[in-house]
Amino acid sequence: MKIVSALCACVLLLAGCGGSSSADEAPAEDGSTSTAAPTSTSPSPAPTDAGVTVDIVLKGGAVTPQGKRIDVRVGQKVTLHVTSDADEELHVHSDPEHEFEVSAGDDESFSFTIDTPGQVAVEAHHLDVTIVQLVVRP
Repeated sequence: MKIVSALCACVLLLAGCGGSSSADEAPAEDGSTSTAAPTSTSPSPAPTDAGVTVDIVLKGGAVTPQGKRIDVRVGQKVTLHVTSDADEELHVHSDPEHEFEVSAGDDESFSFTIDTPGQVAVEAHHLDVTIVQLVVRP
């Protein structure tokens, strides 16, 4: 009886490990099925792509976005696209730091790269607000 129980346990274990769900299988044109390749779960684009653009709106003394976290890679181009109804200074607290003057009524873009991993705050200086936190990964 112990042998039969052990054999059943092995069969169940192997069935659980070797099975695949129908979500992993895709029908081929000939009716057979094949297992789909796993997809990448990386939320950050590669450093060789066009970069990351952050749309920023300064209107009526408020900033959008506010405090949002954005993943970027070391050396990846970051562009701040700013629309503002007031003069403002944007500070990027990286090493080296970047400062950009924003003029009221203008639609402006400012680009830079960050060469050191870590968290980098982008702030509206006069409003004393953190617009985004760039999470810079190697």
